[in-house]
Amino acid sequence: MAGKIRKKIASIICVLVPFRNMRSNVRKFIEQPNVLERIGRARQAREMWRRERVLAAGGGRFANKLSVLSIVKNEGLYLREWIEYHRIVGVEKFYIYDNESDDDTRKILEPYIKSGVVEYIFWPGQAQQLLAYADWFAKHRNDTRWLAVIDLDEFIVPMKMGTIVEYLDSLPLSVAQVIISWFMFGSNGHNEKPDGLVVENYTRRANRPHYHYKSIVNPRLVRSLHVHRHDAVKRTVHLNVRDMRINHYFCKSWAEYSKRAARGCVFRGQAAGITRYDRARFDERDRNDVEDKNILRFLPELKKRLVKSQ
Repeated sequence: MAGKIRKKIASIICVLVPFRNMRSNVRKFIEQPNVLERIGRARQAREMWRRERVLAAGGGRFANKLSVLSIVKNEGLYLREWIEYHRIVGVEKFYIYDNESDDDTRKILEPYIKSGVVEYIFWPGQAQQLLAYADWFAKHRNDTRWLAVIDLDEFIVPMKMGTIVEYLDSLPLSVAQVIISWFMFGSNGHNEKPDGLVVENYTRRANRPHYHYKSIVNPRLVRSLHVHRHDAVKRTVHLNVRDMRINHYFCKSWAEYSKRAARGCVFRGQAAGITRYDRARFDERDRNDVEDKNILRFLPELKKRLVKSQ
């Protein structure tokens, strides 16, 4: 049916084209599969960009300048450190989708929920990560200037400035997406979970950035949200790791990693946790090549905030 429609449109348009060779080229272009979809997406991108320029010309007021979106499952032990750290580096709002946690996640988040720092959404079911992102996108894309889509084991580290927002403020309006490289941090030789904070216990990492990354986006200039890279309609900027990076505490200790396997995978479902987070994958990702303490410049302030938030 779609092919017949394309041929009909091609016939109508080609009547207006005066030259035979040109008519042939026009017909071939229009009759390509998905050409109408591509034209529609281009029109949509232009309209999204026009709206963003109008919004900016009017002052571009948002409830928050930088927000974080995350889906969690049984990660209560790490919530307060992760939230307070990111508040230090400029995050104002956290949208946390709880994928059926049965630990103290809701109780730990309660003070942040009451203060408005966290919007908590209970989100049950298997393999729900992208569905949760779609729900946020439908409801909140106009509520924040920038959105970071990260997990609880990922800490964004601004290297040359005090906050993430300082860098984002320097970007032109046409930037829709900022790509930030991962550094994979290892176990530091810990088999069991040590006392203290994640950022102070795990300071050794791979000597090179990982091939994966995460993104900060202008949610009005993307069509949809994904796990790593989003469907942007305008410019995407790849940051140098000397400017900003993500400390990805994928492994931590073997004991913590084993619990991660037991709680499953929010992207692929419960069963995938057992197969994806086995000892072989731990050993592959447990990189301790170099010591990296860049994040520790935020440690004194982080500890003060954690004492106050108790």
